[in-house]
Amino acid sequence: MPRENMSGGGEPSPATRWFEWNGETGNPFYYDKEQKKKIQLPCDFTFILLHRLGVVKGWHEPSKSGITSNEVVDTRSQPLVVRSFKGGKIAEGFYADIKDRVQVAGGRFQASCYIAFKDGAELKIGNFMFGGAALGAWFEFEKQAGKDLYTKAVRITGFGDGKKGAIKFRFPKFELKDIKTETDDAAGELQKVVQAYLSEYFKRTKVAQAESVQEHPPVENQDEPPSDNDVPGEPEAETPPESDDVPF
Repeated sequence: MPRENMSGGGEPSPATRWFEWNGETGNPFYYDKEQKKKIQLPCDFTFILLHRLGVVKGWHEPSKSGITSNEVVDTRSQPLVVRSFKGGKIAEGFYADIKDRVQVAGGRFQASCYIAFKDGAELKIGNFMFGGAALGAWFEFEKQAGKDLYTKAVRITGFGDGKKGAIKFRFPKFELKDIKTETDDAAGELQKVVQAYLSEYFKRTKVAQAESVQEHPPVENQDEPPSDNDVPGEPEAETPPESDDVPF
């Protein structure tokens, strides 16, 4: 049989901006490739959820490079291929089976949320990664919001303070926000773009899916360890939750 294309291939992610939560200062941020710096945003941030997946991110100290994996809808039926950018494959299998190896290597489970956000007057596609205590806060919000997650917008209203040992951190607080019909319609069109991308993405091999992350790294440099967005000692959410309401 012919060889497979192992370079990742396929269309690049439709996300135009990659957001994360700063557990030290308590606000969202994104990395601007042109300015080559992190842009810290006000804590009051509103977005519309388009799709939510699970992924592994982190830092692999032995190879001095970032950790990533393929994105999955359900960790109980879709295996993960976890790898470092310079050290190769770390683990492969269902998350429950490889969790310990992944965490020892420096990987952390995260929610990869494809969102619609306002850039000026225009609604664009972005991605918001929630990890650590922010992931726990997001899971709790998902349970409370239920189906309204896809009928309303999500607003980050502020942050809560947490502490683990001597480590202090901040986690986001969320609330639902009503949106206009025309805004929801516009978000629906962007959701179709994300769905089309994911439809093609899931046709690739798991290895190719994991490798495709190099096309659109969510942080500034996969050769540098995470900094203020990942507070050392910050507790991780218990992932994935065993709930019919949460497809992880």
